[in-house]
Amino acid sequence: MTKKEFEAVRLERVRQLFKARPFAEHTENGVLKFYGWLHRHYPELLPNERGDPYKHLKVDLSGLYK
Repeated sequence: MTKKEFEAVRLERVRQLFKARPFAEHTENGVLKFYGWLHRHYPELLPNERGDPYKHLKVDLSGLYK
């Protein structure tokens, strides 16, 4: 699997897991809680880019929270 393919699969899984959370948690605060949950349970799904992984996660989830 290429790096680009891996990133596409990672992004789809992260979005899928976030969408499975209760709709009431689809907020910026919910994203922060989701980040903590991912960090504990699936750290390999956190963005592996330079910089703040939480900020990158917010970009990954854009359009899914308000």
